[in-house]
Amino acid sequence: MRRIRLDQPERGVIAPMTAFLMVFLLGMAAFAVDVGSMYSEHSQLQNGADAAALAIAQRCAKLPAGTTCAADQSTDAAPFANGNTLDSHGQAIVATVTGGIVDVTTQAQDPSAGNHFSLVFAHALGIQTADIRATAQAKWIYPTKGRTVLPLVFASCEFVDDGLPHKILTQGGGQGAQDCNGRNPSNQIIPGGFAWLNPDAGGGCNVTASVGSWSQTSTGGSIPNGCGSLFSSSLIGETVALPVYGYTCAGMTATGSPNWGSCSGNNVYYKITKWAGFKVLGFNFPGSSAGDISQFQGSEKGLYGTFVGYAADPTLFSGGSSTPTGNVVVIGLTK
Repeated sequence: MRRIRLDQPERGVIAPMTAFLMVFLLGMAAFAVDVGSMYSEHSQLQNGADAAALAIAQRCAKLPAGTTCAADQSTDAAPFANGNTLDSHGQAIVATVTGGIVDVTTQAQDPSAGNHFSLVFAHALGIQTADIRATAQAKWIYPTKGRTVLPLVFASCEFVDDGLPHKILTQGGGQGAQDCNGRNPSNQIIPGGFAWLNPDAGGGCNVTASVGSWSQTSTGGSIPNGCGSLFSSSLIGETVALPVYGYTCAGMTATGSPNWGSCSGNNVYYKITKWAGFKVLGFNFPGSSAGDISQFQGSEKGLYGTFVGYAADPTLFSGGSSTPTGNVVVIGLTK
């Protein structure tokens, strides 16, 4: 009897195929895990660079006129680089100040202080580490004569984007005003509201305002002491920058964070999220008015003019320089 023979040409192929696929699978694991970790690390480093640049700019902006400001990587930037990483391993390798512009670069470190980010699965592909860096740039400006930033912060819902002039009221309520919280915005919290930003200590109208930072407000509806010179007839027809807030809360804790348990009352803090361009056609405040004040009826106080758009950088609406002019200090990230 003839034995039937079965040919099995695929026998033994599983082992080499598995070895081949393992390289692919490890590569995919490296992509999924290591690349995800790298993106997370970069995000943390970016937060540190942004925070350091803003902090240095705020410090420099408050120095007396004629004082040269310099940045130290170890004292000005390193705490922010470390403090914003989950593993507390990040370093600042650049921190410079030039002509009102602050540049900061942060770099990842491994737990042994090596200047790199250690990978896990990519070891199988011969890739041990990655150099991860983040950069940030901030600047401070003092508005120049004729184009300015007003220390009067509103919610975004107070601006009407139709190309026509409207009132933004800080007191009273009437026809032609946008009252997005159902009431006039005087001393109200989100979704409507307004506030004067509180001038810094030292007199004058030096007000520090930066996107992403909390700014203390001044109580009352009157123009803050020292800021009256901003409101004159020369303001009529000018396009100014107004800070726009997205969050508000009363009081700050000892660590400088908002006191979320009490978000009403006096001396509230507003978090600025962007800037609004506003062409001023008239204003009416206690003791100061100019332009088309016929738009304000009875006890109405506020601004009258045309909204021209939003921007992250107020210099789109307001020129300025890094030389103190006794005015609002504007600080913000430029990249």
